[in-house]
Amino acid sequence: MNTIYKYLIITVMIAIGGFATAQTKADKKEQIASFRVAFITKELSLNSKEAQLFWPVYNEYQDKLEALRKSRRKENRKLTPETMTDQESELFIENETDFKVNEANLQKQYYARFKQSLPIKKVALLIKAEEDFKRELLKQLKDKN
Repeated sequence: MNTIYKYLIITVMIAIGGFATAQTKADKKEQIASFRVAFITKELSLNSKEAQLFWPVYNEYQDKLEALRKSRRKENRKLTPETMTDQESELFIENETDFKVNEANLQKQYYARFKQSLPIKKVALLIKAEEDFKRELLKQLKDKN
């Protein structure tokens, strides 16, 4: 059996088993990240060379996405739709629209970078794999509860 697949199987088992015993938010975040690596590596069938080139760029992309989302949460935390004035409602809509535009621009920028290290079909598979990962993670969290 290929060593990368052995690594994947072990990582997935640890990630799945770890969801049940996670105690802290940092532990959960780390376990989700490990599960994401295993899931996407498997779905894209990354060989070791592709993985070496892809993962640093993908991790950078995820960090920037997280910073963008954190900024959005911070801005929107100040606003409560039920009690907003018209001016605050306008700001809320602007913030949401700006977030979506910035998120789309970030995706476009990084998908172009992914094409430098992966075949185009694997970049297309990445888009699907990210959605499938979200569904699988939600399913596991739902099953856990």
